[in-house]
Order: sequence, then structure tokens, then C-alpha cells
Amino acid sequence: MRCSSYVILGTAALLAFVGGAPCAAGAGIDIVVVPQADPLETYAANELRQYLERLFSVAARVVSAPNEGAESLFFVGLPKGRPDAETLCASVPRLSDQGFLLRNVRWKDKPAMLIAGGSPVATMWGMYELVERYGVRYLLSGDVYPEAGRAFFLPQLDKVFEPGFRVRMWKTMGDFAMGMEGWGMADYRPFIDQLAKLKFNRIRVSSGPSQPFLRMTVHGVTNSSATLWYGAHFPITGDMPGRALFGHEPEFWNPDLPLPAAGADALITAGEAHTHALIDYAHSRGIGSNFVGSITDFPKEFAAVLPETQPVQQLGQLTVSPGPTVHPDNPALIDVAGTVLKTLVDTFPESDSYGFPVGTEWPSWINLYESAWQELDARYHINEVTSLERVLAEAGRRTAYTGGPDRAVMQVKGDLAGLCFMDHLRTDPAILPKSRKPDAKLVYYEVAEELFPILPRVLPKDAELLVVLDYTPTRVLRRPSAFDKIPAKDLPTILAVTLQDDGVGVPPQLTTGSLHKLVGLMRAHGLAGFCTRQWMVSDLDPSVAYLAKAAWDAAATPDTISRDLIRDVCGESAVEPMVEAFHEVEAVTAAIEDHGLGLGFPVPSMVMGRWTPDGFPKELAADREGYRRALAAVQKVTAPRGEAGAGYIRYWIGRLEFAVAYFDTLETVAHAATVEKAARDAKENNDAGAFAAKLGEASKLAADAQANAFKAIDTLAKVARNQSDRGTVATLAEYVYRPLKKKAEELKAELPTPTP
Repeated sequence: MRCSSYVILGTAALLAFVGGAPCAAGAGIDIVVVPQADPLETYAANELRQYLERLFSVAARVVSAPNEGAESLFFVGLPKGRPDAETLCASVPRLSDQGFLLRNVRWKDKPAMLIAGGSPVATMWGMYELVERYGVRYLLSGDVYPEAGRAFFLPQLDKVFEPGFRVRMWKTMGDFAMGMEGWGMADYRPFIDQLAKLKFNRIRVSSGPSQPFLRMTVHGVTNSSATLWYGAHFPITGDMPGRALFGHEPEFWNPDLPLPAAGADALITAGEAHTHALIDYAHSRGIGSNFVGSITDFPKEFAAVLPETQPVQQLGQLTVSPGPTVHPDNPALIDVAGTVLKTLVDTFPESDSYGFPVGTEWPSWINLYESAWQELDARYHINEVTSLERVLAEAGRRTAYTGGPDRAVMQVKGDLAGLCFMDHLRTDPAILPKSRKPDAKLVYYEVAEELFPILPRVLPKDAELLVVLDYTPTRVLRRPSAFDKIPAKDLPTILAVTLQDDGVGVPPQLTTGSLHKLVGLMRAHGLAGFCTRQWMVSDLDPSVAYLAKAAWDAAATPDTISRDLIRDVCGESAVEPMVEAFHEVEAVTAAIEDHGLGLGFPVPSMVMGRWTPDGFPKELAADREGYRRALAAVQKVTAPRGEAGAGYIRYWIGRLEFAVAYFDTLETVAHAATVEKAARDAKENNDAGAFAAKLGEASKLAADAQANAFKAIDTLAKVARNQSDRGTVATLAEYVYRPLKKKAEELKAELPTPTP
């Protein structure tokens, strides 16, 4: 029996996939796309062709008109108004610009499936949804295919898909080598492709004042210093663990940028080109961009044009902020900040929106909170909404917040000054109205939650709000009442959700269960969506798979999504042990978020800051046991399906072996510090014998810590997946292995020479 199939993929009004009963594996397929189709629709057609060929070993072609000899036809591009498509088009329900329809229909006498999107990108998402129904699993690292040998078929579907969250944003470049700041476009392109398949629709792009992604000139002064990761350097040396990961470069660096010796001008030129390429590539996959910049701290060179400055107390101290006598209404400050804002918009007019953190914690501005409130009230009548006294009292009751109520009150006061300052910039006729995008859409970042009620009056009509309620999901969930203050009905609000925290740092992290509770609160309070917060990405498939599904399906649960993911990647036999492992990792993550923020923070004191005679905390010992249980669970998977499944299991075994060895290192460091303290005490008491014995023991323990560190880092290097993993290995080599090696050598050199 001969079987013909059609896929009809249309424009914003129509993209349809037409097919029928199972067809022979060798059936020829034409995928027909009209010449005037949107580039995303054409891209979807070509993607569909490749998937069909890979999945079913069929001969598929993308053509502009159907060939009568084709055994199966897929029409891409039958718009409304064409007589032979009127009946099909009339059956399409009203869809939002993000909605799409998957429906089995009849085309003439042939079975078909309709994929109709409310926009070209929604049509592309519909195609990816259908391919997923064929068994393809989208991971952040690439696709995993089902077992080969199946006959072509069309799933039975009649369903409209509309997102519960319209903003699904991924944070790209950040501030540490273990994040995405070190990614070049060769790293980003396949990753952005996967985000598109997972239906993310926005990326966050940013440039801090010390970074090389934005050239700024104010009154003849140009940023003449630029660097990555706050000026830190991570040399690649022959003796370092994980050396095989790296090529001939002298240090770990973003491959799209020249090395630091090239100078700021070359760095910024390359950095801007890199950022343009990132935004453009995201657009080619239907993903918008939000460019985030700073207008309250500046490159240190700008001290020459600011009325008064003070160094910003941050890693490297590379930037300056307004001095103690410079108020938010200072004309010179507004001139500098306004020029920076306009430069940002003019440099990246292709960005879809622009984000600016509002908060400041400078005493000079914090002390201006009363006058800032009065100024905002004079403009926007905020006293009709709430009072300053009530706002401060509410902040003083934020006891479960990281930093406590004192910091919460300080945050409110500083944010009032920041809001007032941003309002001066936004309404100044010489800034945005004179830019290349006078109607630039603004996103306000990180405003104190007690100020949420006044924001619908203070912020412009088309603005968005991105809120950071706390650093980690578990800490946010301690204060669910914070969601009651969010003005989501009046102001599109995006929640920053932490998938992997830099304070917890390098140990494995999963937050899926906590994310599920957050998603429920977000849905109940009408939030527009989320922006991820992460540095390392290789652990995150379970969390990202959940977020991607939960954004469209309110019934999605972490357990169901994780089980499906493991089954698709590794096979049925891996499901129970891997679910057990994920639960253990998530439990450890929640525990460390409670007692271990700063544990693996990637700074120079990363390991030597723990060289103290205080002993190894019992909480960290318990965390290590959790990682050991997770490792034992993964090791139960003896026969994962296919190379993709085997690779996935190898990754998690290596990742968890690293965690155990890293905690072993920290325990040995604590023991060595205690023994060294005993040696110093003996020396002070003139007990030469005890000093020599204890120092010898400390020297051996330091060498053991060095060896443990090498083992841990080298284990991680062997399962590295991406540039973030390579950056993490380079960071650990510089901040953990080399300091321990130096300490071991110092203690060994100090050992008394034995008396003959």
C-alpha cells in the first residue's frame, strides 16, 4: 500500500505539517516552502528535513513546489487566501504571537498534521515540539535521538500550545571564568540553538564598567582599561591538573578576544563585535535580547569627568562611583551617566530592550532617601499608594533575607535614590530622545521589594521589572509573602531564578524541586516569566528541562520531567538510580545554600581562606556524604542506552567524584591548618621537638591536600563539556591547586634540618 504525507508550514497565520499513516522507511518526502516565507519558517523547514532524515532514514527535500512523484509531501508556506488552503486555514483558532497549534487534519484525500503558529518563531517552536514528540531529547549540550529503525509516522494530536510565561530568558555573559563570559561565538551558536528548541525567547547580555563589551567616551575621556573577570588571570601551565583541556594559549581567555597584552582598544573593539554577533545570532533563532549596563558606577578613567568619585568596593576595585557629596540630581553626574546610557543604546540599537540595576548602597545616596521620596511623590503622588514610614517598617521586618533587616532597610533607602536618579535620566530630553532609539524599552533590575507598590506609578508605561528576591531558591521560598507585593498586574515582572549559585560555586547543584515551588508562586501571582541565574551549566539539564516544560504546562512536575529525560537519554534501567542521585544532589544543594554560601566562590581566597584551625564543619561532612550517596546511585547504572547515555552517566560519575575529592581536600586543609597551629604554638613555647614533629605532620597534610586537589580538578577536567567547565578547571588550578602547592613547598622548606 502506498502512503503519501504532507506537511504544511505557513507564515505568521499558518505553518502546517501534513502527514498520514505510517509510511515506508524509504519513502521520498518533499518539504515545500513558499519563496516569501519568513527566514525562521524556512529555517524550520530545513530543520524538519534533517530531523526526518535522521529519525526515519527517509529521503527528504526542501522545494518551492511539490513534485508529483514524491511519495510523501510536506508543504511549508500555504498562506491564507490561497483557494486550496481556505478550508484548512479557517479551522485554525486564534493564536497569540507565541502560540501554536498541532492538529491532525485531512489535506484533500490525504492525512495531514497542521502546525500553525501565531508568528514565525511560534511556528518554529511548533516544529520543535513535533520533533520532540518523535522522541528527540533536547539537552543544553545537544540532541539525543531515539533508537533507529522506526517507520515514519505522525503523532495523533489536536492541541493548542500557549505559554504560561511569556518571558523565558537565559543569562549569558557574567563575571567569572566559570560562567559564560569566556564563551566565544563558536561556543554560543550550538548552545543558542538548544535554547531555541527549548523555547527560550530572550537572552540577557551585559557589560560591566570594567568589561570590554562597550566603548564609552565622555567629554573626551574614553574607557582605556578593560578586562575580564575583574582583572584575574588564569595561566595555563604544564604542571596544572586538566592540562589536556587547553591548547597553546598562555592563559584561559575568551577565544573571541585578543589576550590582555593587546590593550583596551583592541579588547573593546573585539568585545563589541562579539556582542553584536551574539545578539544577531540569537535573533536568527527567534530569541530577543536584553542588554544590561551600569549607569551608577563607571570605569576608573571617568574620575576625570565626574565631579567627585570614590572607589567601588568590589573585586579588583576597577570602577568608581559618585563621591559622598554628589547627589542624584547633580548635573555633571547626569551628563556622564546619560552619555553612557545613550552610548549603550546607540552602540547596540539591535537589542530589544535595555536593563539597568537601580540599587545603590553608597552612604551618600542612602542618606538622601527622604528627599528622593519627596521628589518622586511630587512627580508621581506615591504617598497615595503607601508611606515612607510603612516602607521602612516593612523592610525592618525582612528577617529571613540574606543580610538581615538592616541590609533590607539600607537597600530600600539606596534604591529610592537610584529610582530618583534613573527618573532624571529617563526624562531628560537630551538623553534617550536624542539616541538612535528614543522609544527604547527599559527593564528595571533589582528594586527592593518594599518599593514594588509605587513602581507602576514611577516606571514608564512600557517598562518591565526584573526582581531578585534573594540569592537562591530556598531562601526565596522562606518568604513567599514577598510575592504578594509584586505589581505583576500593572507591570510585567520577571523573576530571577537561580539554577546554579556562584556563592555555592563549584560543587554540583540542582534546584529543580525549589524551582517547582517558585513556578507555582509565579503562576499564582501572574508574573510574566523568569530569567535564569547561573555560572556553570553542565549540571543543569534536569532543572532546565523542567523550566522549559513548566513554562507551557502547569501540570509539569520535576519528577515526571526528570524521569522522561533520563529515560530518553539513558534508557529505562537508569531511571530509578538517576532520580535517586538527582534527589541527593538537590538535597545537598539546599543544605549548602543554607550553611555554605561562599563555599566554592571563585576568588583568590577560595581554599586558603579555609586554612584555619577551626576543624572541618560537620555540615560539610554531611554534604560530602550526600554526594557519596548520589555517586553510589549513579554507579548502579550498568548499561545505559547508546553512546549518549553512556556519556551522560560518565559525566555524572566524574562530576560527583570531583565533589567528593573536593570536600576531601577541604577536610585535609582544615586538619593541616590545625596541626600547623599546634606547631606554631610549640615553637612559641620553645618546644623544638614538638615543633618539628607537628610541622612535619602539617607539611605532609599540605602535600596530601595538594594531591587531593589535583585529583579532584583532573577528574572534573576529564568530563568537561564546555567553556564554562574549562574556565572552572582553570579557576580551580589557580585558586586551589597552586596555593596548596605553594603552601606545601613553604612548610617543607621550613622543616628543621635533622641533627646528625
